[in-house]
Amino acid sequence: MARAPASAPPPAPAAPLPTTFLMGPRVFARQLAPTEPAPLRYLGMAGLSAALSGVAYAALVSPAVRLAAEVAGGASPLAAHATNVLGGAFLTLFTYGLMWGLGRLGAGRAGRAAEVYGASFALLPPLYLLVTVLALLTPEAAWRPDLAALAQAGENSRKVQQLALAGLAQTAPAALLLAVTMLGTAAQCALAFPAFAVLTGRPARAAAGTLLPLLPALAVGFIALAPLLFSR
Repeated sequence: MARAPASAPPPAPAAPLPTTFLMGPRVFARQLAPTEPAPLRYLGMAGLSAALSGVAYAALVSPAVRLAAEVAGGASPLAAHATNVLGGAFLTLFTYGLMWGLGRLGAGRAGRAAEVYGASFALLPPLYLLVTVLALLTPEAAWRPDLAALAQAGENSRKVQQLALAGLAQTAPAALLLAVTMLGTAAQCALAFPAFAVLTGRPARAAAGTLLPLLPALAVGFIALAPLLFSR
């Protein structure tokens, strides 16, 4: 009697999109649970957020860079813009690394912190784009130092840039970037808790995976914005 052909194995479940995390961390975790762990699965989302954070910061401080170059013959604006973009991107990726490492330490292997926190970065790209657009639309009158202050600074490019940064720090894009950096990081950690709770089944481990990265990640965000914060 002929043997029936063996049935094909069921296809592996597809991993959820990072945007699913925004619609519901618990839904995201339930869809992620049956998939094979892949720590780098959502690295692209973290990388996109990092790039856009660097662009947003560079767009915000670019008037200060240009003014220093025009008035005091400072460094090449292009080089300074590139440095600001790369610096902002690096610090965001460093934040992701902290979330990954400390989240795994708290939630354990079952929490899949690299994937949970990687997907949580889907929250940030639209906000960084909004900061960039507002920064580019900010009128010069909103931040430019008065003539007396510029005359006192003379050709000292550092002082000229500080004066411009002090004005830029008072603008709406600066306030929004501060909120996105600090409150956005806190929101990422808060949203990670229900995902960790589903994946680990242990609220205490979920809380540890949420709280351990929180303060270090906020500290990195503070360092990233220090030039603006201390120019006020």
